Amino acid sequence: MKKLVIPVLLIMLFAACSKDHMEGPPPPGNSITGKWNIITVTVIPLDSTGSAINNGNIYPEPPNYYFQFNANNTWVENLATDTSSGIGESGTYVLHGDTSFTFTNANAPAKAVECNIDSLTNTSFIFSFRRATLFNGITPGYLKSVFQLKK
Repeated sequence: MKKLVIPVLLIMLFAACSKDHMEGPPPPGNSITGKWNIITVTVIPLDSTGSAINNGNIYPEPPNYYFQFNANNTWVENLATDTSSGIGESGTYVLHGDTSFTFTNANAPAKAVECNIDSLTNTSFIFSFRRATLFNGITPGYLKSVFQLKK
């Protein structure tokens, strides 16, 4: 009986170490690609340690404000009632898995912004980022911006 235990344990060990191979491509997941209407933008002041000073302010956005994330890693933000007015921003983005992305604005001299994907479904997308600031011109802290988007 002892002679069978060792081979059985070895077989179990090798079986546990084998890799699982998927048949075909992985199932499609949620993606930020597409047109997303901006529902609200919440701005939360944070102290220098990153703790919220208060609950912030929620700014509801007009129904025609949107982000368009394209499959070629470009984006456009429209912030005007007349989409032909040219008021908006654009740039590129790099998706880092399904938890974050880097946002670069072609019109801004500042460096790229690291954004967190807080929630993403087929119809809802919430992302946030924070930027350093000085409160009252002297106290260091951050402003966290949270964008709530819907398809």
